[in-house]
Amino acid sequence: MQVLSIPSPSISKIALVQQSDEELILLLNGREASKVFEQLFYRHYEILCRKVMTVVHCEQAAEEIVSDVFLKIWKNRAQLTITTKLKYYLKTAVRNQAIDYLRRQARERNFKGEIDRDYESNYTSPYEEVVGQELSQKVEAAIESLPPKGKHIFRLSRDRGMKYREIADLLNISIKTVETHMRRSLIHLRKRVQEEVN
Repeated sequence: MQVLSIPSPSISKIALVQQSDEELILLLNGREASKVFEQLFYRHYEILCRKVMTVVHCEQAAEEIVSDVFLKIWKNRAQLTITTKLKYYLKTAVRNQAIDYLRRQARERNFKGEIDRDYESNYTSPYEEVVGQELSQKVEAAIESLPPKGKHIFRLSRDRGMKYREIADLLNISIKTVETHMRRSLIHLRKRVQEEVN
């Protein structure tokens, strides 16, 4: 990822400050595209960084994530279609990027954990290995059969170790909704795995 470095806005750009986001987006492909982009960047960068910080808990990662989103906007400005207010578009974009970052982090941690466990583990028989793999596959298949929202919440809790409050904040839903989804998911998983095992 790459952190953008943009020079301070000059006096000639002051007029851009008075224009709305929507007006600036329309100018993003014109002659003054770089000045327009700079204005949008300065207008939203810090707020978005603070928002992402609450999700990833790392200032450098938050800055990289927000910079990545702006970099994609700049590269794809010719095809850019925004059907909502820019601030909502940006919030969604950085949230999705933050979730991708957390996924990568979780995969790296899991991979490292598997390697560490392999070094520490004692010998297991081929039979134990096959039974363990089969059970893991059944559990994974049961998770995949969950409804999309329930599956997403379940994976945030199980794979990333996120607390219900963190999940609620991340997805902008109530803790009660998270609890309901988790309860339904666990009932579904228990039932599916029991059916597979019996």
